[in-house]
Amino acid sequence: MADASERWQAQAEYDLSVAELLYWQSVYRYCVFFCHLALEKQLKAILIERSGIQNPPRTHNLIDLAGDAGIDLHAEYYGFMLELSKQSIAARYPEDSVYRYDEELAASTLSQVREVQEWLKSKTAL
Repeated sequence: MADASERWQAQAEYDLSVAELLYWQSVYRYCVFFCHLALEKQLKAILIERSGIQNPPRTHNLIDLAGDAGIDLHAEYYGFMLELSKQSIAARYPEDSVYRYDEELAASTLSQVREVQEWLKSKTAL
């Protein structure tokens, strides 16, 4: 594994641990935001590993990153990543938010991110 992909992988795992801490502190908006960061960085680690590039694109779009990394998302993960991307944008701009960042949303998001992250890891040498 390239040094760059290892750094992105480590940061993805760290961001997921931060999301979990935020959940336990009832900071649900930023729990969801850090869940998105974890998957974004996981995808960038895979993209680096598969393509050999050192600097992944500066995008936050999970669907685009999965496509760039050559990951074929099944419908459930595609829909989840699409929705998580929308939730992340809304978390950055709360005046535009249509989401209710509550315990239920945060718990569900954390659970799904853990599942997707493990699935992504199984698709690569990471």
